[in-house]
Amino acid sequence: MPGLKMDFTLKKLLPDEIGIAKQLFWFFQEDDGISQPVVPSDAYLLEMLSKDDFHVIVALNDGKLLGGLTGYELPMYKRPVREMFLYEIAVKPEFREKGIAKALIERLKQICKEKGIEEMYVGTSTPNTAAMALYAATGGEQEPDIAWFVYQCR
Repeated sequence: MPGLKMDFTLKKLLPDEIGIAKQLFWFFQEDDGISQPVVPSDAYLLEMLSKDDFHVIVALNDGKLLGGLTGYELPMYKRPVREMFLYEIAVKPEFREKGIAKALIERLKQICKEKGIEEMYVGTSTPNTAAMALYAATGGEQEPDIAWFVYQCR
């Protein structure tokens, strides 16, 4: 039933947790409607999960993946600080509206505080009203005059 809380734990994935990372990255693509999802090699995932500036946080219930997010720390050039880019977040449809996405964002904000990162940002399309509401509900402030542009550099 929507709106009801459920029991889950949050976990920042460690380098040896490639299996759950694969599940999450596959789900992200399925949720985005990608018909043939792909997941990189174990070696590449080990490399990514070993980075101190790449964060994968998952929500689990009895070991079952409910959802997760990825975030990247980006060094800024104006002064020696980093900002957090919340790159992707999704919760499986049957577990939405149970506080999971909010908890995932709050955990990433906690990591920012622990690391002295003062600013975090995320982008979405304006028709994605669920994402817009989520980001506002977790303290995000919409920048009304920013448009994201995507370049394919292949």
